[in-house]
Amino acid sequence: MERFGGGSEPRGEGEAEVRIAPLTPADWPVLRELAETIWHEHYRTIISASQIEFMLSERLSDDALRRQAAVTDGELAVLWLAERAVGYCGSGPGASAAEFKLEQLYVLAEMRGRRLGWQMLAHVERRAEECGRAWLTLQVNKRNATAIAFYRRAGFHVREEAVFDIGNGYVMDDYVMQKPVGGILPQA
Repeated sequence: MERFGGGSEPRGEGEAEVRIAPLTPADWPVLRELAETIWHEHYRTIISASQIEFMLSERLSDDALRRQAAVTDGELAVLWLAERAVGYCGSGPGASAAEFKLEQLYVLAEMRGRRLGWQMLAHVERRAEECGRAWLTLQVNKRNATAIAFYRRAGFHVREEAVFDIGNGYVMDDYVMQKPVGGILPQA
């Protein structure tokens, strides 16, 4: 049974089960392969290959994944289309008690346009509501026009611009965006 990669894909979304499942240690290799593919296909025109590798190694080491799993109200989840991992999202407490943070939301390029990102975003927003948070926040690279447009359509607005030193001589030059939890996600 294929968990990631090529092969045949369903002919229609109605034919394949879409589910978002919390990451387990058994899924770590699947997540790493998925992230490696997505980051290199998406970020190669935004940041350097060496920064991509640095960020992946920092975020996806066993220790980093264990720390993410230990965060109260935090979750890292894989998006499955039938038995194939096609995306992932991460979320957890924000900088204040009123905030819930969308840490990560990624879908394979070949799967974009199928509303899978919207499903993950709705999943994260439901979690924010369950945790009693008023705001959903995120950080997005200022040069990531595709993601910025997606988040704007979902009701996010830029709260501030910020530069974060992430180590090894790299920075993240980001917008911090937010939206009220419970804001309506577009249907189209």
